[in-house]
Amino acid sequence: MMKRALLTGVCVSVSMCIALGVVTLSHTPARDIDEWRVRALSTHDWTSMTKLRATSWARNDAAMFALGTVLVSDANPQRARDGLRWLERSAQSGNPDAQLTLGRAFFDGVAGTPLDYARSRAWLERAAHDVTEDAPASAGAQATYWLASIHRNGYGVPRNADAGLRWLERAARSSVPQAQFQLANIYRERGDDARALDWLRRSAAAEYAEANLALAMAYRNGELGLHRDEGEYWSYVKETLHDYKHRVQ
Repeated sequence: MMKRALLTGVCVSVSMCIALGVVTLSHTPARDIDEWRVRALSTHDWTSMTKLRATSWARNDAAMFALGTVLVSDANPQRARDGLRWLERSAQSGNPDAQLTLGRAFFDGVAGTPLDYARSRAWLERAAHDVTEDAPASAGAQATYWLASIHRNGYGVPRNADAGLRWLERAARSSVPQAQFQLANIYRERGDDARALDWLRRSAAAEYAEANLALAMAYRNGELGLHRDEGEYWSYVKETLHDYKHRVQ
């Protein structure tokens, strides 16, 4: 009887320790998880990967997302598929960053997994519900840009210029500079110089090199309703060089 009581007490203590460990891991600070992710990606640090896995099993969403991003970049098909599963767990919980990453993964493909434009579009559309005005780095804003590309180019769907334009406008209004630049080009082709110039200036203000270069050439050639101005031309050329420099760094 005493042995049974002692064994029961040990089991209870072990269970309590495990439960306490799970709770502790589930509340791991985001800065620690990000540090483990960077180390795992850059140096394949085994300890960091182990910590990410343990914290992911404790249902820490940030860890599940971080572990997924590390694994999907792996050349080993089994590990890449494991990464997709962790990303999907995070995405199903409503994480827009995981939804965007999954959409990109199925669009670009990962080791051992074929391209799947239908699944890509489905996850991107879920991420797009999180679109935030004036936040170009948000998952929702980036998802709208990728959806525009899918519909404009016919990736897994019939080409639809109108649907592509609607998504592109949404991305541009959410301050995605690439979308603003592309939208400017569309209006330019349609002969709407005023709208083209407006979106071009917005993209240039976000330090998008191609937009600043286009403005430079517009001032040099007197296009988009602008008068020729060598001073403005060189000013935008300098901005272009500045943007390219920062892009390389």
